Amino acid sequence: MRVLVTGAFGRLGLKGIERLLEEGHSVIAFDVPNRRNRKVARGFEDRVRIVWGDIRFAADVAAAVADCDAIIHNAGVLAPASELHPDLAYAVNVGGTKNMLDAMRRMKAPPIIVFASSLSVCGPRVPGGPPLTGDFPAVVTDNYTSNKAECEQLLRESGLPHVIFRIGVSVGVRAAAGDLSPDVFRVLFSIDPDTRLEWVHPEDVALAQVRAIECRRALGKTLMIGGGESCRLTFGEFYGAMFDATGVGRFPLEAYGSGEYYCDWLDTDESQSLLDYQRISFDEFIERLRKESRFTRPLAQIFAPLIRWYMLRFSDAWQSRNGPA
Repeated sequence: MRVLVTGAFGRLGLKGIERLLEEGHSVIAFDVPNRRNRKVARGFEDRVRIVWGDIRFAADVAAAVADCDAIIHNAGVLAPASELHPDLAYAVNVGGTKNMLDAMRRMKAPPIIVFASSLSVCGPRVPGGPPLTGDFPAVVTDNYTSNKAECEQLLRESGLPHVIFRIGVSVGVRAAAGDLSPDVFRVLFSIDPDTRLEWVHPEDVALAQVRAIECRRALGKTLMIGGGESCRLTFGEFYGAMFDATGVGRFPLEAYGSGEYYCDWLDTDESQSLLDYQRISFDEFIERLRKESRFTRPLAQIFAPLIRWYMLRFSDAWQSRNGPA
């Protein structure tokens, strides 16, 4: 099949390209031509067709969609950028999806589109209750969830062949090691550590996306995409294991708040039955993270007290108990 991947040079897009090539598909990679994307694209120039453009522009989207058999639609503005730049986020997330659907309608044989939505459309969760299913109604709480919920509705009303993925917490080794910033620390330490979380490896998400374009029984469905029972844990356990693996060490429970967050356990029986994508357990991921961190972990352990002191400056719960750092 000729498969278009939007947001092709993002983390999930790259995993999708690699999987598609392994499965013998032809790939059309669509993304914005910034410096970072052009650098990453050099590794694929002889293996994929690269179409540079902006999903906000209908002409760019039409050029990318032409002649494809399927679309894996990952392009989007994520939180917190979606909250800082709401107009841009809406133009990319919703406007871009509208452009994609319009281009599909003009084709004699519209391709199937697999849309990367998010578990966050189910709203902030409190610990307890059954795992979430695909028919759980959308709960709009911010710009990002509003965008994703509107896109889901556009797809359902389009009459076009589609599959919606509500993806759980999907963090790979590189993201785990490199996506920590003061803004992330503030959110991290505000969350109830007993909040349930189901992790799924980006490689498994990409595998599910590729399987979905080939699975007629998945058409029209909203599927929960998570790692399964081996990837179910609490928020505190999740970050504790990652900080241990990188050498920083676990934080005390007193560092965390009591806030609700957009994660829970997922009912993935249907998605796994249809797509057979769950391959990597959370324990395997932690082993990979430990291996990836083997050279930096000794240094992190030496500076762990300083790193932890710095991170705890952004924990309101910790500061209220212990005073300013």
